[in-house]
Amino acid sequence: MASMSALAEAYPQKKPLSSKHIAESRKLSQPLVAKILTILAQHKLIDGTRGPGGGYRLIKAPSKITVLDVVSLFENQQGKSICPFGPGWCGIGDPCPLHDSLIEMSQKTAAALKSMNFADFVEHTKASHLQP
Repeated sequence: MASMSALAEAYPQKKPLSSKHIAESRKLSQPLVAKILTILAQHKLIDGTRGPGGGYRLIKAPSKITVLDVVSLFENQQGKSICPFGPGWCGIGDPCPLHDSLIEMSQKTAAALKSMNFADFVEHTKASHLQP
């Protein structure tokens, strides 16, 4: 989220950001940010340019990129089918006592993440800078 929110903030200026700049501004390690940016570029959320004046930019407006778009790249999708009671409970016989609640929670979380976009991050940042 931190890398994408930094790129969303820079989007209006069409200013590319280096992985080093993003790492420093978000207090993250540069190798970690570089790996994340590579994954985001592979999935066509950002575009990277090498060399002087290069860096990374969002491919589309922050309002068109949902938090779910990014989370789904890094979230273990197999985890949705793993029963908290361990293997051999759900999917074998009756669902576990938490099954329906966990499915509902997962669906609500996905809906919430889909309703948030990176323009929301930019607006929040602007609002927090305006407060005394």
